[in-house]
Amino acid sequence: MIVINNAQEKLPLSETAAVRREYRDGNSSVYEDEVVCEHFMEMIVNGIHVLTLSCSPSDLTELAVGRLKTEGMIDSTDDIEKIFICGKGEICEVTLTKQLSAVQNVPREPSCCTGNKVYAETERKFPVLPYVEPDMRKVFELADRFGRDGKLHKSTGGTHSCYLHTGVDIVSFEDIGRHNAVDKAVGYMLKQGIDPACCVLFTTGRIADDMAVKAAMSGIPVLVSKSVPTHRAILTAKQHSLILICRAWPDSFEIYT
Repeated sequence: MIVINNAQEKLPLSETAAVRREYRDGNSSVYEDEVVCEHFMEMIVNGIHVLTLSCSPSDLTELAVGRLKTEGMIDSTDDIEKIFICGKGEICEVTLTKQLSAVQNVPREPSCCTGNKVYAETERKFPVLPYVEPDMRKVFELADRFGRDGKLHKSTGGTHSCYLHTGVDIVSFEDIGRHNAVDKAVGYMLKQGIDPACCVLFTTGRIADDMAVKAAMSGIPVLVSKSVPTHRAILTAKQHSLILICRAWPDSFEIYT
């Protein structure tokens, strides 16, 4: 896989804005606040525009690779011949070693507030997830890491985080969309050649059905969240043998599947 990312370390993740705070007692104050930047990147696969990502402009290569994987367009990085990202990070051109199917060219309705599009579920070929026992140590390590990490979120309050426990260490990613943060972690895993069976994903967002689908497509057998799942997400996790752990806090967690 050839990667040409001309946007590396050039795009701002946040900017300052003038804010006036009004108080109930009639007083007010004016100050500069830090706000998260919203970035748009067009993904063109084999010459076909397949989606527009609304994202934070960091780890764009990992985001592209992870999205290709969780949408079922690739099985591994062996399916990618080349990724080119322009200097402004607005265009991501991907050349695959195989053709896209017609179904993959037809987006459904957006699945989240950032407007990211997902594809027809009939096109996805889910990997067989290995059976593993939930590792309490890894889950609590992830919960502890969340409590002291998230630099962009601490300064802006406007991002989600995803943490990938590789079995050896923990790698973190932030984005304005919880889906994107997960894709960045999955893309990192694929680029580094890490075995999904050894990994655990921790997300700061709620687990709806599309998040459970994304995790199952990644090949990672355990998905953890500090938040709660939906009923449909639980059914999807059961269907694909995904271990779903929610309300993961430093002192306890709940296993739903």
